Amino acid sequence: MCTDRVILSAIEPEDIPAIVRWRNLPAVYGGFIEYEPLSSSAQMEFLAQLTAQDGRRLWLINARDAEVRTYPKVVRPSDDAVPVGTVGVMNIDRRNRRCELGPIFIGEMEYRGRGLAQDAELLVLDYCFNHLGMHKVIAHVPDSNASVVGFHEAGGFRRDVLLREHIFRGGKFEDLHQLSCLEGEFRARFGSRMVLAAGEATTEGGAESAE
Repeated sequence: MCTDRVILSAIEPEDIPAIVRWRNLPAVYGGFIEYEPLSSSAQMEFLAQLTAQDGRRLWLINARDAEVRTYPKVVRPSDDAVPVGTVGVMNIDRRNRRCELGPIFIGEMEYRGRGLAQDAELLVLDYCFNHLGMHKVIAHVPDSNASVVGFHEAGGFRRDVLLREHIFRGGKFEDLHQLSCLEGEFRARFGSRMVLAAGEATTEGGAESAE
């Protein structure tokens, strides 16, 4: 799963310290619907559970940059792969052929604003429709992080509904935007076999950390 700018790869044990560091950054967890401080042991336990689940997937987002190494890493999908964040899907419902886009974020701040999150999202949508056989992918965005709505729309999502005072975070109830992308809409826009270079969607804004 790759573009000219991004490679999505499996998460290895050596990636856990970086993921924990990213997830505990205010610039990252501020966009999450649910958040608790993350420890290395908790992340290891989560990944162990993930391998036994059929309803969720998680990938490492790697920027393609042959000149930089963010941390020592033995297992790389390519020589130019630089780990910068994660992306995933959850609540995979094979009967109804739908799932939900999970948290997506770029944790290495110097790689924000380069279109990497957009590429990662499109790769995940391509995987959902062309590999998992999903018909619909849903995304949820807290109103306090509403700039992410435009990010998802650039990737093919459409607004479905505003769920009023649907989540409780930061000591108050908050509206929640629900969006969705249908298989046919994605194929019409990006083709049955999505190939992305620097192309169609480049708007990231505040969407480097989203759930």
